[in-house]
Amino acid sequence: MSGNDDFFDATPELATIRQWAHARFAAKWAVFLAVLLRVHASTSPGVQLPGVIGGPASLNLIGAFVSPSGGGKGISDKVARLAWPAPIIERPIGSGEGIAALFAPPKKEGAERITQAIINVSEIDSLAGIASRQGSILLAQLKAAVMGELIGQSNASEATTRIVLPHSYRMCMSIGAQPGHCDVIFNDTTGGTPQRVLWVPTTDPNMPSDPPADPAPLNIALPAWSRTTDTVEITYGPSTIRQQIIGAHLARQRGEADALDGHRMLTKCKVAAGLALMHHRSVISDLDWQLSEAVMAVSDTTREWILEEARKTARAKVRDRAMARAAGEEFYDSSRLETVKRSLLRMLERDGEQAGGDLRRRLGKREKRELFDQAIDLLENSGLVASVPGPHNSVRYRIGSPVTTGVTPQKTRSDGVTTEVTRDQSASVTDLDTRRSAENDVQKLSCQQWFNQYIAELQASGHTTVTSFAAVEAGIAAGYRKGNVRAAMSNHPDVHTIDRKGGCATWSIEPGKRPPTYQSAASWLDEFIDRQTTATINPEEAKAAGMAAGHPWHSVRRAAGISPRIESVPAVGDARNNRFWRITNAAPSKEDAS
Repeated sequence: MSGNDDFFDATPELATIRQWAHARFAAKWAVFLAVLLRVHASTSPGVQLPGVIGGPASLNLIGAFVSPSGGGKGISDKVARLAWPAPIIERPIGSGEGIAALFAPPKKEGAERITQAIINVSEIDSLAGIASRQGSILLAQLKAAVMGELIGQSNASEATTRIVLPHSYRMCMSIGAQPGHCDVIFNDTTGGTPQRVLWVPTTDPNMPSDPPADPAPLNIALPAWSRTTDTVEITYGPSTIRQQIIGAHLARQRGEADALDGHRMLTKCKVAAGLALMHHRSVISDLDWQLSEAVMAVSDTTREWILEEARKTARAKVRDRAMARAAGEEFYDSSRLETVKRSLLRMLERDGEQAGGDLRRRLGKREKRELFDQAIDLLENSGLVASVPGPHNSVRYRIGSPVTTGVTPQKTRSDGVTTEVTRDQSASVTDLDTRRSAENDVQKLSCQQWFNQYIAELQASGHTTVTSFAAVEAGIAAGYRKGNVRAAMSNHPDVHTIDRKGGCATWSIEPGKRPPTYQSAASWLDEFIDRQTTATINPEEAKAAGMAAGHPWHSVRRAAGISPRIESVPAVGDARNNRFWRITNAAPSKEDAS
């Protein structure tokens, strides 16, 4: 089975799913996965895969909907509800304990127990935020739940004890993911989390611009055996299926399989079972098996795309850190050289003419002494320092430029020399901070001209970014004010802010390239609020999502504090620390709070 069209042309049911996707401008693979999750969630926990390896396996399933922009999952879910309109309980993600609490037996009389549900995670950053909490057991509970194993926890109090027995619940999870934000899953490769997830893209390059009409919904009246509380095993038709399952198990046991493919065969079996159920059969046919391999190929390709994007991001971070470090080292060396030059000028102005060896020793630290030759040459070339011969072929230095007559301030007579004397530049120097002639003052570059040269030199050296700290310090060292440097930055066509952390901005300086506009914490928070499906927000979830988007917690909290859309409310009584955010109907804030 190869090609998207071959897959969706294989049966009328799959063709209907594709038509629903095209009719509502949704990606067909994303709609297929959303329907598959609903098919699994429509069956009772007793419906299981046969125990070819070990005991029976659960049909619990996790699906991830991947999009570069994070969009597409919500559309896919809505279309899937139209294509498979079965009444299914859907709940948002909670803590690891919350998964068990969803399916735990009720503690009070008359409460209805939930045995089948879909857990919706609209943004994978929410999953990352919960999993990163200290003491979180979310990933451990999630891995156990997708296998239908025992979940929950025993506590001293019966009221807080949550125990859910194996194969007594049907849990399906739907996750919206973006490349570069999936570390919460892929960092647990050795723990088996990514292998238990089915990955599909929410993009469709073949989506038609002229949509077809809505088809009739799929037949959701599954056979009675799929809804019974008894244990029912879906069987494998062709004997080759069992042989492939056993072969894959042996390869894993011998260490021949890739770590990311450790649970691939089990996931494929679950997909094949879902296809059989979608077609109202209890036997997995050879066609189901071929179709499931086509689904796994899409999942493998999508997963590899995520990994490649993560590798690109990691390489970019390493490159940017190296460039920033190089720029920082260059600035540090330049700043240290300026310090040595100022030290030499102070010593010469205060103590008069001195031997070069004495000046070098008076600099103290070796790193300063090593810069003596470079610093004294620069001072001499600029006319601030003059060199004169000393005894025993030594060189002495003093403040000021050479004179054409051979007369120096130390000589009281001028016998044998001309009477024309070039005025010493130091005669116009009033102090160290104004050690330049009136002519040099006139020729000094404006801050904008200096900044343009500074950026041009960085670009010529291959740099693509520079921090505001490095640029401002370089400008101050060159004699310009901080505000003037920042004003020059705003007027430069190649300089744009791409990040801002800890009070320091990172500027892109690539010629002719305008990177995405930097988004403030207040703007990000407005978008985060727009994505919420409930009237309240857990601040911890906002904190995790904000940090994942590059906004530190203090920026997110400040943005929430000034936002007219957020009201901080005590979670219990008059609690000062245990609070949640209530979303109001006020208009979004336009103030940049970052």
